Amino acid sequence: MDLKTIDEQFKQAARLLDQNRMKEALALLEPMAQTCGDYQLLDELHAVQTSYRYMLQYMEQGMNDPERKTLYHDLLAKSYVLADQIYLASQEGLSQKYYFALRRQYKLHSQDISMEKALATLESFQDSVSVNQLLRDEKKLIEDLEMHEAVLHNMFMTTWINSRWNHAEKECAYKYLSSESITSNDLSIFVSAVTMSLLNCFDEAKMLWLLETFYHKDTQVKIRAQVGFVLVVHKHYKRIGLYPGIMARISLMQDEQASFADDINDIFIQLLRSQDTERINKTMNEEIVPEVMKKVQDMQQRKNILEDSDEMDMNPEWMFDLGSKLNNKMRKIGELQMEGGDVNMATFSHMKRFKFFESMSNWFYPFEPLHSSVVRTLGINPTGKSKLELKFLQIGMFCNSDSYSLIFMMQQMAEDQRRIVLEQISSNNIEGLIQEAGSDKLSSYTTSPIGIRRFYIQDLYRFFKLFPLKGEFTDPFSSKLALYMNPILSPILQEPHLLQKAADFQFKAERYNEAIETYAFMISKGANVSDIYQRAGFCEQKRRNYEQAINYYEKADIANTGNAWTLRHLAACYRHQSEFQKALDCYEQLLKKEPENLTFVYGKACCLMERLQYEEALQCFYQIDLTEDNNLKAWRGIAWCCFMTGKMKQAHKYYDRIINSKPTATDWLNAGHASWCSGNLSQALERYRNAASLSTSPDVFRESLFGDKEMLMSKGISSTDFLLMMELI
Repeated sequence: MDLKTIDEQFKQAARLLDQNRMKEALALLEPMAQTCGDYQLLDELHAVQTSYRYMLQYMEQGMNDPERKTLYHDLLAKSYVLADQIYLASQEGLSQKYYFALRRQYKLHSQDISMEKALATLESFQDSVSVNQLLRDEKKLIEDLEMHEAVLHNMFMTTWINSRWNHAEKECAYKYLSSESITSNDLSIFVSAVTMSLLNCFDEAKMLWLLETFYHKDTQVKIRAQVGFVLVVHKHYKRIGLYPGIMARISLMQDEQASFADDINDIFIQLLRSQDTERINKTMNEEIVPEVMKKVQDMQQRKNILEDSDEMDMNPEWMFDLGSKLNNKMRKIGELQMEGGDVNMATFSHMKRFKFFESMSNWFYPFEPLHSSVVRTLGINPTGKSKLELKFLQIGMFCNSDSYSLIFMMQQMAEDQRRIVLEQISSNNIEGLIQEAGSDKLSSYTTSPIGIRRFYIQDLYRFFKLFPLKGEFTDPFSSKLALYMNPILSPILQEPHLLQKAADFQFKAERYNEAIETYAFMISKGANVSDIYQRAGFCEQKRRNYEQAINYYEKADIANTGNAWTLRHLAACYRHQSEFQKALDCYEQLLKKEPENLTFVYGKACCLMERLQYEEALQCFYQIDLTEDNNLKAWRGIAWCCFMTGKMKQAHKYYDRIINSKPTATDWLNAGHASWCSGNLSQALERYRNAASLSTSPDVFRESLFGDKEMLMSKGISSTDFLLMMELI
């Protein structure tokens, strides 16, 4: 079989297994197993086929087997494993992909790089380093560090390409976990290797090991395992449910670890936050950086990039603070960084071209002073400026990958250049920044769960987006992350307070498509708080699904009758749906609370005008005009209402005011109507031509004019004159 045929047959077999069509899937796998030449896999396949055939025969004979469901799940799980292993064996001799090239390479040296030998070397590392530090032997220290890093690299790569642990490998993996001599950083890299291996090919033994790591005393090790668990469950949820042992361990952890659900939910939210990185990058590259450059070069004042809308503002009563409608982008970026948003990706994505990042394992290194590259740059025991630079790198501003990027950049610069670059990146005085943060605060944040979680997920994001061979990996950040709907995670994440946190994050990040799904799910589960209905309605309003928005806003009004924010947004949606009487009712309620609120008066006037109640609308517009000078909206309303009620003198007065102010194409068009209906044909023609010149296209102008044809005819304009006017314009 060629590579294309192998791929197609494997994918088809996987689809059949997903559909529980095991008999067809096994039949499809058999010729692949025969071709790949691995007779052990062929024997395993035949054993599964035989067991499945017997199970079907027993059922056909009407035999009652209470263990049938358990057996079926066991056979289905084995079928998935066989599909994976047959696929890998078929690809191994043919594919030029990185993964298979490494499998071929490492098979030749399996004895030299065994897990046992790697563990022994890693356990002796700390003693060797201590001796060299004591002797201040920088050259020997760097040699030892490089040897240690080479062992870590081989350990990572052999773990990644190992698709299925045997008994000895499984036993050795637990020795890594229980060792008192291996460092936290080394074990953390091993956890990442296991995670990457599971993402590539599911293995029950590795998954159980990962779950056992949740109990490790070291915070970094534990959090890496938790993040790996979430990503693996996201990818392999259909298979994990087939393993009673795994499901039992997950259930047990929920009982034994009080923070388990909160930890998983925090990872979920940080993963969602990482998916916002591209949007942040776009803001940085297209808005922030150009504006900063303008300011630095003093070429022009900062452009106001904010939008203003009376109907689309956030409810000030909601718990989180989004600032005013005129919140500037710089402040928003700062807030995103404080909350864990990845604002550094745009800066550091161009610093991943160093040779260091050509090696897959290096993307998963925790940043530490005892790395050969750091020692080369800052020395064995950094002092003075070097010590300050090391503190800066540990300040909690950068993920591990970005800190290494800075080290390699600094290696190429003189000391005075380093300081300039670091201060540019931090936009601050280095000493002041460190002093402001405080050394205790620095160490506590970088080793805290929130700091470790944030930076590790940013490291993962950079790997999947920037690794030179990223095309050979399935990027978990590119897929939809509705983890509360994942059948494995749903019992954990569907607690109301956890759903609320996830939904509110999506909402605050303006991810309205995802937020509405979460709010709708919460509502389906019985949440009937006015606050939730408001936000669900706001999401639908933002998505222009006004009918659905009205549904949620009406429920919010029932739960909290008379809330001004709800009524205002409900009125806006009614107007979009042309339900002007209902919108009018909302504005009447609002005006009972705030009779002098001109926004509500204007809304009421517009509804009355749409209902052709021009006299009543006119009174509202006059109220606005008397209260507020030079209100163009009021002038437009007065002019139109006067025109429609035959008060032509008053209509001309206000259209003249509008024309002498800042007229739009619509203003010129309506003023032209007034002139024409008053018999001033030349003035009408002039105004129509001005309207046409301001319209986006001649077709747009024609549509606008034809839209008013019936109204003009009701005012005495003949159809013939109307057509001739079109020719004149």
